Parts: sequence; structure tokens; C-alpha cells
Amino acid sequence: HKIGPEVEDCELDKSNIIIIGPTGSGKTLLVKTLAKLVDVPLVIADATCLTQAGYVGEDVESILFKLYLESGQDLERCQRGIVYVDETDKIRKSGGNVSISRDVSGEGVQHALLKIVEGNVINVPKEPGRKNPRGDFIQIDTSNILFISGGAFAGLETIINKRMDAASIGFGATMKKNTEDFKVQGKYFDNAIPKDLVQYGMIPEFVGRFPVIVSTKGLDEKSLVDILTVPKNSLMKQYNFQFAMNGIRFHATKCALAEVAKMAFLRGSGARGLRSITENILMETMFVVPSLEKVHTVYLDAMAVRGERKPILLKHPDMTAEKFEELLKEGQTWEEMEGADVVQFEDSEEYFGEAA
Repeated sequence: HKIGPEVEDCELDKSNIIIIGPTGSGKTLLVKTLAKLVDVPLVIADATCLTQAGYVGEDVESILFKLYLESGQDLERCQRGIVYVDETDKIRKSGGNVSISRDVSGEGVQHALLKIVEGNVINVPKEPGRKNPRGDFIQIDTSNILFISGGAFAGLETIINKRMDAASIGFGATMKKNTEDFKVQGKYFDNAIPKDLVQYGMIPEFVGRFPVIVSTKGLDEKSLVDILTVPKNSLMKQYNFQFAMNGIRFHATKCALAEVAKMAFLRGSGARGLRSITENILMETMFVVPSLEKVHTVYLDAMAVRGERKPILLKHPDMTAEKFEELLKEGQTWEEMEGADVVQFEDSEEYFGEAA
């Protein structure tokens, strides 16, 4: 479309973004996907490693040097990249007595990031970490580098709750909301304003340079099941591949997936909790099965996920996972079926009994 003659020509500024959301809700993945779609270099920097200039740790300029390397040392491409500063909530102001010592890894980092985030020509040392006054510098203009900062901001919902739902008494009083509930938490995060972040411990100058505040919502059980199965490199596909390397089929029932999602949801660790749960369930199976003959299928159901028994191994050549499920529906138990067994270490109970 052609721009109308009545519109005055101007330069477009960038809008830096703060992403707020509980752990494991997809903040980092969102930024990675965005960088792939627009085909620009991306650097994910950890705010906890950064310190104020002159102290032990990484200087903030090291972020730009990493972006320069990520862009293949192409300065033009580097100056149109994306910098994602993760764990931003960990560099908030410490609440202690500031006269005792300087807050070099908290408030000091926020001060150091101000000029870089706003958009200036920054002198970046070619050998970061070395204080070499005669060293070469690269001049990087950050005016068109998009800065996205993300963090869980645990406890921010309480600050927003106090602002939005003032305490009241009487018949018309508003009921106290459960801020632990992820739906309530998501609603509060959606209503976050710069004043809340300042009260949380971010300095006003830092928050002012991030005009857009967005939030990601905690994942429910249905979303967690989708994460287990749908993506290209989903956990279930990874286990299918690992078992297939030993010529074994892996079958997880819908009930098992729902149970894993339920456990991860109750733990409150989001999508990251899925792997820890599945690893605990399948650890023994993955080590035992390759050494067993005749096993062709590993069958994982809800009972195995809950820890009531181990996953089932199907050994009989005619016993497929589908046939096994049909026999279960007819009322048979796995003990009655020929060629079905549970995962077990040889003499493991005797060994632990002796140790006790």
C-alpha cells in the first residue's frame, strides 16, 4: 500500500518489552520462535551473571558482544537483533541497608543497562572481561536492537492485588482472592502497570524504557498434555525415539498423559516439570529393557505414573499394546496375561533389605 501524501515522513522507534509470567509458561520459547520467524540474531542473556562495571562478573557490554558474534560478526545484522534478558526480576533492588555495601548485581545492573536499552552508540570491547585501555572497541548502535526482559516476578501478584482490591469491611466487601491460583495470577499479571514493578524493586528509569508490559499465563492440564505430545520434539516423541533405538515400541495411554500433566500442574513448575516426572517414572525401564530378550513394547498407564506399580513390558509376539488394552477392558489383569510383566531389577529388594 502507498502512504498517503498527507502523512508526514518520520522514523519509527522500537518498543522494548517486559514479559511477566510464572516459571515454565513459555517466555523464552516465545522469544526464540519470534527470532526464527523474523530471521534476526538472538542472544539470551542471564541477568544473574551481570554486575556493575569494575566488579567481578560479566559487564553488560558483553551482551552486545555476544550478539555481534551471533550475527556472524556482521555489524549491520547485529544492529537489528533481539536481546532477551532473562531472570530480570532477580536484579531488583535489595531491601537491606544500602549504606553497608553497594548493590552491584542488583540495582547496579539496572543502572548499567539504561543507556544500552534506550538506544545509543556503545563502545563494546573486542575482548570482554579484560580491562585493557588500549584494546580495540566495536561501536554498536542499539537504537534498532529490540530488548525483551522476562522473569517470573514471584510476589508481584500480591502487590497488584493490594492496589486493585483494597481491603474493605461489611456486606458489600470484596472477597479475598487466592493469588496462588494460576488463573487469578494471570488476571493480575495482565493488569500490571509500571508503578507495580517499581514497588517490586525495579528502578523507575529502567521500567520507563520498557513501554510494553505483557504477561504469559500459567499452563493448565490440557496445555501440558499438548506439550507432551504435539510439538515436533515433544517429550513423548523423544521417548519413542530412545526406545526405538533398541528396537522397542513405547506406548503411553491417554490416562497416563493426563496423570503426568496433573502431577506437573500440582507441582507448579510448568512445562519444565514434565521431564522430571517422566524421567523418574521411566528411568529404571530405560536401563533394564535393552538387556531383556523378547521385550517388544513398553506400556505406560496411569497406575505406573502414580507409582502403584512399574510400567508393563509386553514380551509375547502376538501381544500388542492394542490387544493388551482390549483384554484389560474385558476384565483381565496383567498378571493373568501371558507375555506381560513389570519392570524390575534382579534381586533389588534383597539388596536394599540387606542394606537396611
